[in-house]
Amino acid sequence: MIEIRYQTALVVPPPYAHFFTIILQPAGDGRLAIDVTMTYTDRDELDEDEITGEGFTGNDDFKWAGHLPSVWEQTVNDLVRKTQLKAFDEEKLSDNQDYFLVTLENKMQGNQSGMPSHRPEWQFLSQELIQAAYEVSGKEKPFEVNYIEINSGARTEVHMTASFSRREVTLETRHSNQTHSKTVPWKELKSMMEVFYGVDYNSEDALTDLPRKSGRYLNLGTPEWYDTSTAIIGDEGAISKLRKLLVRLTQP
Repeated sequence: MIEIRYQTALVVPPPYAHFFTIILQPAGDGRLAIDVTMTYTDRDELDEDEITGEGFTGNDDFKWAGHLPSVWEQTVNDLVRKTQLKAFDEEKLSDNQDYFLVTLENKMQGNQSGMPSHRPEWQFLSQELIQAAYEVSGKEKPFEVNYIEINSGARTEVHMTASFSRREVTLETRHSNQTHSKTVPWKELKSMMEVFYGVDYNSEDALTDLPRKSGRYLNLGTPEWYDTSTAIIGDEGAISKLRKLLVRLTQP
């Protein structure tokens, strides 16, 4: 059994302040049993508009127990094998330090709790586990990216789907009535998402219908399509990275 407990630092304000608990254990059939509880705190001091204005909903708390595919058991075990737990005193945490505790249950050594080595990997794994639970429970769909290039009547379409429950990224490219499909290594998804969300998108300039005019358009799984030449905001370095990634995705 593995238990992961996290709480944002005391200085983090609502609606961002939250804590979560993740409990994992082998299901015996290759799958991984998971129990997730996510609770957002201190929101009663905010108006609903203040919450939704930050991209949240009126109720983002989440509690779900179920199973993840077998690929998850191996992923978790690989991280556990190289992890050591360091004792820490919660009372010594400052107001700007978050709380992160991992408990490992071992039949030979009993329960061990502490701050894990490879902490960034554990925190990133926790976010992937939560996203996988959202997906399997039906709370959210897999992450999607759609990209369209239209030039002199020629049209190239890219559709990327990242399933956190299966830890699988699939890429489909259509051009000149030909379709190419391939899988992308899961480890590449993190860097790609950093590029996609390393810029801002101007919703006022977004299209809500499928683009038909010449141009390059990006859609991140929502109804909005963003013209990459006019509706993307950010420093030139971040925008350049995004454009290079989009060119790479169009390659068969």
